[in-house]
Amino acid sequence: MKQRKRSMVGAGVSVATLMLLVSGCGSTAPQANSGTTPSPNSTANGTQSTGTNSGKHYTFELITKSNASPYWLAVKQGADDAAQKYGVTVNFEAPASGTDLATQLSMINNSVTAHVDGIILAAQSPSEVAPVQNAEKAGIPVVTVDSGVSPNVADSFLATSNIAASKAIAQYMVKLIGTKGAYAVIDFNEESSTGIERPQGWNDGMAGFPNYKFIGMQICNNSVATSQSETEALLQAHPNINLMFGANDRSALGIANVIKNENLKGKVYVAGFDADLGEMQAIKAGYITASILQYPYQMGYQAVQELIKIKQGQTVPKVVDTPYYLVTAQNINTPAAIKAIQQYVPSYKG
Repeated sequence: MKQRKRSMVGAGVSVATLMLLVSGCGSTAPQANSGTTPSPNSTANGTQSTGTNSGKHYTFELITKSNASPYWLAVKQGADDAAQKYGVTVNFEAPASGTDLATQLSMINNSVTAHVDGIILAAQSPSEVAPVQNAEKAGIPVVTVDSGVSPNVADSFLATSNIAASKAIAQYMVKLIGTKGAYAVIDFNEESSTGIERPQGWNDGMAGFPNYKFIGMQICNNSVATSQSETEALLQAHPNINLMFGANDRSALGIANVIKNENLKGKVYVAGFDADLGEMQAIKAGYITASILQYPYQMGYQAVQELIKIKQGQTVPKVVDTPYYLVTAQNINTPAAIKAIQQYVPSYKG
């Protein structure tokens, strides 16, 4: 199997805006909220503090990368709750696959033709500049979430710093398991900004540990089964690998399946991203050591707020750094982790 390697990237990226506090090996603290986003599921308690009633009924279009991932459904839930709070309509659509760029582009173009009042977009590719510009030229504001376009021509971009979070979890993993070994990466694509930045941030973190050998990177195209087969091949060819990074939930779950099936727990350690409930169960079982949990609910919620402000003539920030939480077996049942996980399943109690 051909391996695709990405060269190491210099570690000069600033992470000051998204510091993750790590105390020892077993406890972590999430990045503090900036004060401009609601707590996950706060709508259920009527505790939102940001934004204002629209005064006019708007119809917004939410277009994410795919329509099945728990992550994107959490974005949708946040947007739905904000819509209910502020008296607007949010229509949701997305391709079935996170790699179906043609369908996503068609959805954006159709929204412009329908002249909706605003678009919330999780771009499959940072090259989707022209569709966003077309919307803006038509007087339709665009807020990108999680995955933006380059250059950032949207009115606002809400996302976790993928580079900072991936760097943080790499450093956490090495400090936990030891500073010598070999590692590999399973990425989900090389087209989206998240697919590009997460391995970059991971390699930035690993650059500080020269006694770790980089074996290579595989692309699973958002398939758990593909990630699993790629992991099997990597470990068979390189039995010295003791650390693997799955750059999203599908990637990490494929690796975890191999760790379980081949009884490699305690021998090969796994770091993940987009910690969904599947990853949570794998963390509890010890097949994944740690994973980055973002706040997709907040992204969806705040994106609606931003669009309402734009429609009312208010100024919104061009870029908003949203928080993340590093979930481990040691902290997974803490109140902070449970609250973060409840974005996916409100009834989750740990």
